[in-house]
Order: sequence, then C-alpha cells, then structure tokens
Amino acid sequence: MAEIPQLYVIGLLPDQGWLSPAVASLIEGADVLAGGDRLLEMFPSHTGEKLSLTTPLEGWLNQLRDLQGQGRRVVVLASGDPNYFGIAKKLLTVIDKEHVTIVPTVSTVQQAFARLKVSYERAEVVSMHGREAKVAFWAGLYRVSHFEGSGYLAVYTDAENSPSVIAKRLLGRGQQNWRMHVFEDLGTQDERVTSWSLYEAKLRKFSPLNLVILECLRRPASISLGMPEGAYVHEAGLITKREVRVVTLGLLELLSHHTMWDLGAGSGSVSIEAAALLPYGSVWSVEKSPLRTEQISANRAFFGAAQVEIVEDEAMSAMAHLPTPDRIFIGGGGTGLSSIIPVAAARLNSEGIMVVNAVSLDNFQTARESMKKAGLDVTVTQIQVARSEPLAESAYLKPLNQVWLVRGVKS
Repeated sequence: MAEIPQLYVIGLLPDQGWLSPAVASLIEGADVLAGGDRLLEMFPSHTGEKLSLTTPLEGWLNQLRDLQGQGRRVVVLASGDPNYFGIAKKLLTVIDKEHVTIVPTVSTVQQAFARLKVSYERAEVVSMHGREAKVAFWAGLYRVSHFEGSGYLAVYTDAENSPSVIAKRLLGRGQQNWRMHVFEDLGTQDERVTSWSLYEAKLRKFSPLNLVILECLRRPASISLGMPEGAYVHEAGLITKREVRVVTLGLLELLSHHTMWDLGAGSGSVSIEAAALLPYGSVWSVEKSPLRTEQISANRAFFGAAQVEIVEDEAMSAMAHLPTPDRIFIGGGGTGLSSIIPVAAARLNSEGIMVVNAVSLDNFQTARESMKKAGLDVTVTQIQVARSEPLAESAYLKPLNQVWLVRGVKS
C-alpha cells in the first residue's frame, strides 16, 4: 500500500511577506490547495487543483480525506492559528492526526491585543460561529465581568453577528458598561482599529472581516448565594426566601456547564444566583407575568448575569422551545403543576435533577406524585425557617412559611 502523504494545515497572514521559505515551498508543491475563496485568491499562480471551502463542512472535509487517500499532496489554507477556533479541530475528526501537520502563524486575537498594547494572557475568547455561539458569548461576558482577569472578551464575529448586532444585544440586556474595540481587515492595507461606546457601535457598519474586543469599564454588583430579599427588585414579598434559595441550589447540584430551567421565575432571584454557579452554562427564566419579567430584566442588568435568558410565556408552551435542560427548578406552577412536571421530566437529560418548591399541601402532594409517575427517583426536604425579630430588650424568632423541596432525579 502506498504511503499516505501528510496533509498540511497552514495558517496565513494577509501579507505574504511574512511567509517563510519553508511554508511557501509546501504551498507551491501542493497538488491540491483547499480553503476559503479569500485565501485561495492569495495564490493566483498556483497550478494545482483548488478546492474551495463549501458547506455543509463535513462533505468538504471528506473530499480532503479522499484526496489524501489517493496520494495527493493536500494543503489546507487557514487564517492565523488553525488550531485556535479554526479548521483544524473539525479536520481532525475525519483525518487521523498522525497524517496531519499544523503550521500556525500569529492569530487575529494576538494581533488585536498587540494593537491595543494590552496583555491577553487572562482574556476570554469566544467565537460567534456555530449553534452554541450565543450561550458561549453570554457565558464569556459573565466570566469577564465577575471574575478576576484582564477584563477583556475577544469575539470572533460573522455576517450575522456583526459588531453593531453585538452592541444592540448587549444594550438590550442592560449591559452598558462595555467599550467596544473593532479591528477591521487586520494586516492589510485597509486595516482600521477603532473604539466605540455601545451606543455608537450599534449605528455603524463595519468591514465583514473583523474581530471585536469588549473591554469591561465597570464591573456589576457581585452575586453571592442567599442574598437578602432586599437586594432584588420584586413584588410585595413574592420572592424565594434567601434560606430556601441556598438549599434549593444545593439540591440542584449545579455544575459549571449545565443548562438550567427556572419555571415560574418570579423576580428571578434563583436564576440570578444560579448564574453564579454556571459560568460556562445558561439559565432560562420562564415567567408569564410582564411585570415580573421586567423585574427579572432589572435584576439581570444590575447583577450582570448576562447568561440568564428571559422567556415571557406560560411554562407549558415555553418548554417546547427551550434547550434540553440538565437541571429544572419549578418555583411556581399553581394548578398546572400536574401537567408541567411530566413534560419537564421528559425533556430532562439523563441523570438530570428537578426541584419543586411547594408551600401548600396540595402542591406538595401533586409534585411528589407527578414526579414518581414520571419515573423520577423522589426525595423530600422540608424547611422551616425562623428569623430573629427585636422584642423589647431581647429578641424572638418569627417563623416563615414552611416549604417542601421535592427533588426528582432522572436515572
């Protein structure tokens, strides 16, 4: 059997003057040059076959594998570092890594931070390409604004997620404390580096070839577990009490990457504190009341809990459109609890956890029986909280409503 030649994935800068003789020789000697049209046009005199990148990407990658299997010398052209939010990751799913050589150059992110003259060793980077882009973006924004780090988020944009669109989305969530640096056509004669407020950026058009760096100008209020009710905008005491919140979140056993539903979210207090435990995940707050969704929005903006998604809808209709959850919290439900639980349980990931907070005996019984019928392993935790109140020169303990926390695990 003929030996399979190496497939080279070569990262390029716009200026070919940076191309080393060794890399230029690899490109010149290729039987097949593959890549996006913009990169292929950089080598108009190449006499070999040119294979333009097409979608769906899987078909194009399989073509590369077949050409290599025929003994053709294939070079894939990429921008910057192909192994950093680039083509290499996908390519290595169809071609054995022993038959692939990756030759990186300076990435766009490196160039952008060099233009800013700012260290990027602790910066966050997200890509707006792909189905999970939105979740990754909001989670990245949350990590930058809340955790110790550089305070910068670099964003690989695309045609649908331009700098102006990103600015509008940020402002729509009350995320005003950011400055946007836009890097257009980096490394070319048309290079342009500009800085904008979000209000300015949302009104402008930019070159399609761009990278965005968001700089956090002022960090939002910090989030801790069991914050006092007064920390939130809420309606006449209709909020999950701080002690119950802490136990609820403990029973949910949230991991950093989880997707969580908060059905009947009220003021969003559980959603906001869950966000602190989900720096790589997302929270979907479902609330039918327009007043309360406004309260969730205000709380989200104040605490900078950017990855909290607000859905103004009935729980039953909303569930059909939400991403598959790892965890579900039901704080409301009312008379619809017996209908909500089986639908929610069916959507729950394997080994997922559901917690229902019930104040009335009827809802406690409904939650317990409905979870069992849905095939969940059910346990119950009862909480009775009393808080100290002044009494003359002393104090007494004033009891709050007892709450049953019904927990179901999908085995």
